[in-house]
Amino acid sequence: MNVTQAGIGSGLDLESLIEAFVTAESVPQEIRLQQKEDRINTELSGIGSFKSALSTFQTAAEKLASADDFYEQTVDVSNDDISVTTNGFATNGSFSIEVIQLAEATRLQTADFTDSETVVGAGSLTFTSANGDTFDVAIDATDDLSAIRDKINEESTNFGVNVTLVNHDGGTFLSYSTSETGTDNALTVTTADTDLDTLATTTETNAAQNGIIEIDGNVVTSSSNEFKNNIEDVTIVANQVTASGAATLDIAQDTSVASTLINEFVAGYNAMIENLIGLGAPVQGRLAFDADVRSMKNQLSNIVTDTVSSITGDFNSLGSIGVLVNAEGKLEISTVGIGTIDSGADQLSDAITNNLDEVGAIFATSDGVISQITELIDSYNDSDGSLTQRQTSLNLDLTGISEDYETLEARLRDYEATLRSRFSFLDSTVAGFNATSTFLTSALAPIKKD
Repeated sequence: MNVTQAGIGSGLDLESLIEAFVTAESVPQEIRLQQKEDRINTELSGIGSFKSALSTFQTAAEKLASADDFYEQTVDVSNDDISVTTNGFATNGSFSIEVIQLAEATRLQTADFTDSETVVGAGSLTFTSANGDTFDVAIDATDDLSAIRDKINEESTNFGVNVTLVNHDGGTFLSYSTSETGTDNALTVTTADTDLDTLATTTETNAAQNGIIEIDGNVVTSSSNEFKNNIEDVTIVANQVTASGAATLDIAQDTSVASTLINEFVAGYNAMIENLIGLGAPVQGRLAFDADVRSMKNQLSNIVTDTVSSITGDFNSLGSIGVLVNAEGKLEISTVGIGTIDSGADQLSDAITNNLDEVGAIFATSDGVISQITELIDSYNDSDGSLTQRQTSLNLDLTGISEDYETLEARLRDYEATLRSRFSFLDSTVAGFNATSTFLTSALAPIKKD
């Protein structure tokens, strides 16, 4: 801020003159810097939208990255005796399933003791499964029933034996049970020490048994209540023994899943293309005539129109399943046929129904459409991608503009100081002339009167 006002001595409006000179010097430079800053900010905004559009489409596209994504089946079971799931690849069919027996785990109990603080004696207990698994637990003379329970449950080699203390009106006993069902996991408890006979002498309250079902009258046995791949790619879980007729299981491929995924892919692709068209618009586009926008559109067009090189069959491109690129560069599944050629919708439906493996391969094979799109977008959006590098460069340019503003401000201060120095001399000179004029006027005034 100025301490003195230029022109005080001379009476001239030197402040306005200095301001006009400084403004004339600053305005063109400020306009140039502002225009450059606006241009960079516009480009940064456009690149941000460009990257966002690519990322959004990539997220949608990756839903088709695995062939498994195309497979989902409808499973209908006529009653609650069983629960059924498939991995999506099971053969369509209908089956009659009856639950004959549920798998059970062993449960044993000791004779009654006085209470949980009862001490039994010293020795070793051995727990053995019918499948050959075994472990030993050392019992000390001072261990009461609670301590014995804890030692067994906490034994590092325990293969799944759970021990519980049960208190009832007649006393307290230990209950031994196994976590695994089936006759192969039947449990026995033994000891070579007579002090521990009361712990090893047990009553079987629940016998181990296998699960048994019949599939179309054919007996199937399992150590658990899960029956996996007895019908290939199908898992059946027995819930309860059949009491009122076998369950009917119907399995069918759900073709709507693949259709939905492909239509979502088309919609996502077109939304991205629409965004790129807007960004590259000649007049209003934030990235008008941008080389990266043009290149991305061209490369995407090549991916969605070319054949997948690793596929040799008839279904080897999006076009072969009815998904074509229209005049606007967008994907289209036509609803109207031309002559003897089916509509795109009919071609897609037929391919999904009869050639789902090939349809999945077009998208999800290692060199398929999704892999190519992912690799392309990564080359633009990754940390070393071309768009990311442009962002970095433009942000550096913005930093440079801030520095240019600071340099301009410093230069204008120097320029103003120079002007003030020069006009100060003018001010003092004119002030001297004015003083002389005033003196002469005063001195000559009496002579003028005479």
